[in-house]
Amino acid sequence: MLEFLKNLDRRYIFVLIALAVAIPLIMPLGLPLTPGPEAKSMYKVVDSLEPGSKLVLSFDYDPASKAELHPMSEAIIHHAFRKKLKVYAISLYPAGPSMATNAFANMSKDKEVVYGKDYINLGFYYGPNTGLNQVAVFSQDIVNAFPVDERKKPVGSYEIMSGFKSLKDADAVISISAGDPGVPAYVSVANAIHNIKVGAGVTAVSAPRFYAYMDSGQIFGLLGGLRGAAEYETLEKIKGKGLSGMDAQSMAHLVIILLIILSNIIYIIEKKD
Repeated sequence: MLEFLKNLDRRYIFVLIALAVAIPLIMPLGLPLTPGPEAKSMYKVVDSLEPGSKLVLSFDYDPASKAELHPMSEAIIHHAFRKKLKVYAISLYPAGPSMATNAFANMSKDKEVVYGKDYINLGFYYGPNTGLNQVAVFSQDIVNAFPVDERKKPVGSYEIMSGFKSLKDADAVISISAGDPGVPAYVSVANAIHNIKVGAGVTAVSAPRFYAYMDSGQIFGLLGGLRGAAEYETLEKIKGKGLSGMDAQSMAHLVIILLIILSNIIYIIEKKD
């Protein structure tokens, strides 16, 4: 057995790792996960909004960051639809509108929500691409920034736009951001100047820089990476891509740890011999 393990073809290990990742993605295991205070704060604010409240979700990422950030967007949209909030998607990234379209399509299935009444995809603002200037325009005149929606129809023709003339009319804004422009622009303009509630969902590698924003009260919640999405899903009591992704990571790490332990056992046995 010892010789067999020592000479085990590494391709078997690759297959084992692949199965450890694939199985939880196909059939989520539901491993326990305890949400942190940042995710709880985000969830609490969204959950406190009354039906009909206006939630702006800024899709500030592209397909390169979709695996980490898209589950956050879908979990928040699920929560917003359940609470019967009005959801407005905008983007500081050119690819953001397509991310919004996909998220809305996934979360509107089997739900009594209507485009133009319960949610809308306003698209990408083709203005000065500095983030700060873009958000400054949104804050003053949303209709001027987005005369037509992603479907190329006048935004004024939609019921959801009644009473929503600027970002200042929003009850909360959440930026799901892969970098800059993104959260810093909303914090610097929407929150600092107009006192608009701003929440943040960011990639895991960039999350540490935003804890200071959380501590200072500049953002009301923070979701970091795939774990942040999984925490929000846990609070919302849904099994989405965040939880299944965390299951896959956990199982892959467990297999690697077991292989390391096995390798050390083999080494100790050989050394004694």
